[in-house]
Amino acid sequence: MAEAGEFPTGLFGCCSVKDCGIGCCLKLYCCGVCNYGSAMEAAELGACCPCCCAFSMCPWCVGTYNRGRLAEKYNIDESIAMSCLVYFCCACCASIQDMNLVCVKENKTWGCCALESSGAPCVAEQPGL
Repeated sequence: MAEAGEFPTGLFGCCSVKDCGIGCCLKLYCCGVCNYGSAMEAAELGACCPCCCAFSMCPWCVGTYNRGRLAEKYNIDESIAMSCLVYFCCACCASIQDMNLVCVKENKTWGCCALESSGAPCVAEQPGL
């Protein structure tokens, strides 16, 4: 069995996300829900629109559920209880960490209201900050 991995950035590593810069920040904070849905679609966890709508209505429940699925898919050692606690304490930071995980693992970049194929090689992952 493969060794358990980690998230590429720490929970509060919002400025350490892949392709971080002013453009990333604007796209993320102005279109965060759309980028979240796009990330879940890129990770093959569901279609973009239903994920956007569900996350808009209940980010804590949907985020916890999808974070658990991301941890399972990318072999990250995190219990559903920990995912729940992370989303309860800081749903915004947790969703950014989740979206960045998908960007790194699926070689995507932040787009306007969606994640896009980056075309560039994936950046080296940094263990949690």
